[in-house]
Order: sequence, then structure tokens, then C-alpha cells
Amino acid sequence: MKLDIVSLQVVAALGSLLSGAIYLLPGIVGHRDGQSARWWGVGKLVIGVSTGATVSYAGPSALLVERVAHVMLVAGLLMCVHGIACFTGRRVPVAAAALLMIAAIAVVLIPIVDPQNARWAMGSAGLTRGVCLAAIAWMALGIARRERLVTAWIMAALFAIPAALLVAGAVVQIAAESHASLRFLARSAAAWLVALVIIIMTISHFILLLVANERAQRQLREQAYRDALTGALNRFGLERALKRLRGQVSLLLIDVDRFKALNDGQGHAAGDMVLRLLSNLAQHEVEEQGMLVRLGGDEFLCVLPGFRHEQAMALAARLSSRFDRALPATVNGPDYPTLSIGVAQGMVEDGFDRLTGDADAAMYAVKSQRRRACAA
Repeated sequence: MKLDIVSLQVVAALGSLLSGAIYLLPGIVGHRDGQSARWWGVGKLVIGVSTGATVSYAGPSALLVERVAHVMLVAGLLMCVHGIACFTGRRVPVAAAALLMIAAIAVVLIPIVDPQNARWAMGSAGLTRGVCLAAIAWMALGIARRERLVTAWIMAALFAIPAALLVAGAVVQIAAESHASLRFLARSAAAWLVALVIIIMTISHFILLLVANERAQRQLREQAYRDALTGALNRFGLERALKRLRGQVSLLLIDVDRFKALNDGQGHAAGDMVLRLLSNLAQHEVEEQGMLVRLGGDEFLCVLPGFRHEQAMALAARLSSRFDRALPATVNGPDYPTLSIGVAQGMVEDGFDRLTGDADAAMYAVKSQRRRACAA
């Protein structure tokens, strides 16, 4: 079976140019992912131009054009790596960045140092492309794990497979030049590996758009279940979470004392800052062990599955102490708000509303005790 690599390269070049242009269209992704889309789009355009140059020019300087195209291709892939790094909001790992830099330098220097040695020039280009694709796959895997996006898992696979194929192809190509008896067979195998890479990469042109779209859809769904001011769950979010909640649970019902006086004296902006402060501190204390719900106004509910009563009491004490220490840097005194926290524990199956009522009663008992102490 005859393999038409040139036709595949033409399709790959046109696909890269088209997808690059689409990524650069204004409004194609959300504002948050705009920078990543621009880097990704420019990278795709550079890859398309470099791929097209290798198949469209067949003059006396074809070897020089091919070497320059390899450098451009690596530059385009590095732009895509930076684009996915912007998309994740994280830097490229130091080890990966160092490896990418070494590989990119090798692609530039090897043809200069030994222009007649095609084996190492082609091999280094293949290895560098493989490393770039592996870096993209690694960061896509990070998105999939953190944000649990299905399209991110697909993206990781679509870049990990070509990365492995390119590395394998480079090794085969280098080995082929060292053993004349295996040269034809090795080159044929390398050509098939390159063909598979082109096919898979053609499929992956618009995968970043799909990941961005899934992320945006999930954010829209999450906004319906979260309080816009504090980021805590709202009552709809609590109802959704309760469908999966089973067994023993501890509740912390939190109320901000003297909150109305703060709003009247220092304005609603100060009140909003206090609510955001409380939410941030509570979510830091709860982390992934439970959830924070804003019931309304200045009332919050911490839901702590599996917590014993003494653990919940200790968490309430830490939260109250941290809140008291952080307030002077947030609002003016002298009468700072304080927290009244009621704690209740029980089984979800016995009735969540009953548990909330117990926590509410405990919270008002704390308020009454504090008032009596102030009066005394």
C-alpha cells in the first residue's frame, strides 16, 4: 500500500492555518481564555506555514527551506505550549521548560554544526516535536484532573499519542541511518508513524475550543448554585449537594453579630468585605472536607460530613479566632463584628432540617450567653 505523505501534509497545513485563523477571531472564546486562544492561534498559523513550506517548495534550496521549516514548526509548537499554560493558569514545569529549551536549541544548532548530517537533524526535530506535544498533553491532563472536564481527557490523549509516535519515529529514523540493511524498512515505519501523527493532529485542531466551551458551560452551571458575592454555595447548591449526602454530619451555623450596625455605620461596601472575608476564611478551614453555604444575609452554614462534635467545635473556635484577628485590617473599629456559631451533629437520614434547627438553637444560645456576659 502506497503512503501519500505529501497529501497528508497538505491537509495538515490547511487545517492548521484554518484553525489558527478561527482561534484568532474575536469572541471565539470567553474573556478569561482570550490570551491562551491568541497564543494557540498564532502557534497554529506558524505550524501551518512551516508544514506548507516543506511540501510546496522543491527548488535547489529545498534542504535549507526544510531546515528552516523545522525551526518554525518547533517555534509554533512552543507557542501552543505557552497557550495551554495560559489556559491552565499555571506555568510550564521547570523541568519541562528546560527540556523544551534544550530540544529547541538542538533543532537550531545541529543543522548549523553539521549541515550534511540529515539523520541527527531530522531526529532532533522529531524528538523536539514529541517533547512539545508531551508538555501539552501533561498540562491538559492537569486540567482534566483539577476541573474534571471530559474534553480535557480527550485532549491529553490526542497529544500524548502523537508525542509517543514522534519520539518512536525519531529513534527509528536515527537507527535507520546507522544500519544500511534496515534503512528501507525503518524509513517506511517512520513514514507510517508520521502519517498517524498527522491524522491525529488534524483531528485535534479544535480541541482547545471544545475544552474552553465545556469549561464555560460548567461555570454557567456552577453560577446557578453559588452566591455571587462570596462564592459559597447558595440554597440551590445545598439542595443539590444533599442528594449525595449520607451518614453522620456536623453543622456549623454562623451568624455575624452587629452586622447591621456595620452596614449602617460604614456602608454596604464594608459589609460586603466582611462577608467575603468570612467566606474565604471558612472555605480555607473547610477545604475539601465539607462545604460552605450562604443561607442569606449574614448567615452561613458549614456542612462537615463525617466530623465528630469535638472536631466541629475545634473548627468553629479556629474560624472565630481567625475572623477576629483579620477584621482590623478589613474594617474600622471600635465595634468590630463577631461570630456566633452554633454546632450540631447527627445523621442525615434523621432529617437535615432537624439538624439545621438544632444548629440554629445552639447559635442563639451562644448569642444569649454573649449578651449576658456583656451585660455583666
